[in-house]
Amino acid sequence: MHRNAMLMRRIRLIDNPPEDNGGNAGDGVDNGEPVDWEAKYRDAIAHSREWEKRAKDNKAAAEELEKLKESQMSEAEKTARRISELEAKNAAYESEKQQAAWKAEVSKKTGVPADLLRGSTLEDIQAHAEQLDAVLHPKPKGAGLKDPGRTPEHKTNDADTSLRSYVGQLFGRNE
Repeated sequence: MHRNAMLMRRIRLIDNPPEDNGGNAGDGVDNGEPVDWEAKYRDAIAHSREWEKRAKDNKAAAEELEKLKESQMSEAEKTARRISELEAKNAAYESEKQQAAWKAEVSKKTGVPADLLRGSTLEDIQAHAEQLDAVLHPKPKGAGLKDPGRTPEHKTNDADTSLRSYVGQLFGRNE
């Protein structure tokens, strides 16, 4: 009974708000008295240890219940359960194997390393490879010419031609 009274003292009901609108009235401590923080800390640690013990007890009880359920299962049920677990593992391995094959195939086509590829379907892997390929192998860009197939038109005037011949004579070239 003492324990329940202690717990009820810590619980503050919303239906009955404190008189001073949220002060320390629910703590049982007057505003003028100093708070014994060490005692509060010890209480909190004790409370924490109690809940930790309860959690461990619950885990042990759950494990015991699982063992009891398993012991009550027939051999056919145990075998069926084991088969379903193994089938799930096998399906996961097959899926990984298929994804690895897809990654190798896409890697061979695109040149992107297979270990960089992500995705669970062939389409996802291909889309990811295209994105990585654009980053890893950028397409070369031209020099900014409007029409790279054409030769540039040089319009020269007489002053430009005479300047070129003068510079050529200075450096020993005949133009």
